[in-house]
Amino acid sequence: MRKVALIEAGAFHDECLHSQIQYLKESAQVTLFCHPKLESRVKDLPDVHKIVYFDLSSKMKKYQSWFSTWRRIVKGGFEVVIFNSAESNIIKLISFPFPKRIRLVGTLHNAHNLFEKAKQKKVTKKIDAYLTLNDFVAENVRAEKLTTKTVGSYYPIQFPEFPGSLKKPEGEVWVTVPGVISLDKRDYSVFKEWKIPDHVKVIFLGRPENEEAKAFVKEAKQYPSANQFLFFDSFVSNELFHDYIRNSDYIMPLIHPNNAFFSRFRKYKISGSYNLAFGYRIPLLMEQSFNDIADFKENAVFYDYDHIENLFDTISKTQKKYYQHPKWDFEFQKENYLRLIFGNSN
Repeated sequence: MRKVALIEAGAFHDECLHSQIQYLKESAQVTLFCHPKLESRVKDLPDVHKIVYFDLSSKMKKYQSWFSTWRRIVKGGFEVVIFNSAESNIIKLISFPFPKRIRLVGTLHNAHNLFEKAKQKKVTKKIDAYLTLNDFVAENVRAEKLTTKTVGSYYPIQFPEFPGSLKKPEGEVWVTVPGVISLDKRDYSVFKEWKIPDHVKVIFLGRPENEEAKAFVKEAKQYPSANQFLFFDSFVSNELFHDYIRNSDYIMPLIHPNNAFFSRFRKYKISGSYNLAFGYRIPLLMEQSFNDIADFKENAVFYDYDHIENLFDTISKTQKKYYQHPKWDFEFQKENYLRLIFGNSN
């Protein structure tokens, strides 16, 4: 069986690991190399041959970890190395001379880095192919010729089975905003004067990120629709998080044109909210600026964030069948991913 190294050198993006392992498990033996801060989140991942944690406790230990990882891969018969985050934190590792027989593939979480980061250019020089996390990002990278390397896309939309215990009240509609409350990432101002119907619950599924976020939560408890909000003061466990997502009627990313990074979300990066919606096949509530993107055109209800009070009227008038494209099926995603990872040898 082929041997594949799946590497996450940073302390983030572990939400993409499970799907890749599931896509690979019948075709390859997967060894996961990862940041020690991820241990509690990855130690129970199924279908992994072995997990190796980097020792990053000192400069010397870091170098030794990179060298031993490189040596293990080169001497261990690995065919493909997949960088779960093909970013600046892998520079030291990819600086070692990998033989051409080993294919290097990396996920680009923010394609805008191809414009402005010198370190990204060093990564690009060594990578054989880039992966993005949505078709529209790959299309924009290719259309704008941001790299000469092969660029494809895959969807990390497989999630572990978590037990469910929530009892959703009959007739209640749940609109969920996943992730930590962050005013840098999302526009919460739309809730200030919005009178939300009594049967609708808006679930802010994550703790406040900082003092600014805590101030928003305190203020929001005085808004006209405060009784319709559900907030969490602390970390939400994976089990509870996915239980709420599973029971949600709509997922709302809250990415609006007044967001500082709006233009990047339009072309070069995604919100994790998208993949949660796609994985559980839940309709999205999206600002109308995204209505030209195929995935949203099929699976979202659109609104004008300047007139968000009309959203539930729009929902009631919307008649469409969501998730009709075959891309949402596991086998479609698996075959697509394997083609990208193994290239012409798949």
